[in-house]
Amino acid sequence: METGMDEVRNRIASTLKSVVGEMTAGSHIIEVSYVQGEKTTIYKISLPQEYRGKLIGAGGRNISSLRQILTAMSANHGFRAIIDLVV
Repeated sequence: METGMDEVRNRIASTLKSVVGEMTAGSHIIEVSYVQGEKTTIYKISLPQEYRGKLIGAGGRNISSLRQILTAMSANHGFRAIIDLVV
């Protein structure tokens, strides 16, 4: 079962990387990793400083929407997930 959940987490990380890449005009220097806790998975997004504004968006709308999508994807598989922007 745990291997299946690792596969789900990897697919979600891959999806996040694709979406963030599209949001930041195809920036090639995006890294998405995750740290798995007991009930919460933290997805860490690392990208160059000059693209962070595009990811966050006006008033934080882009990152909030991305967090809502992540919440929906992870809840569908029975775990909680959050996004952490690595500075």
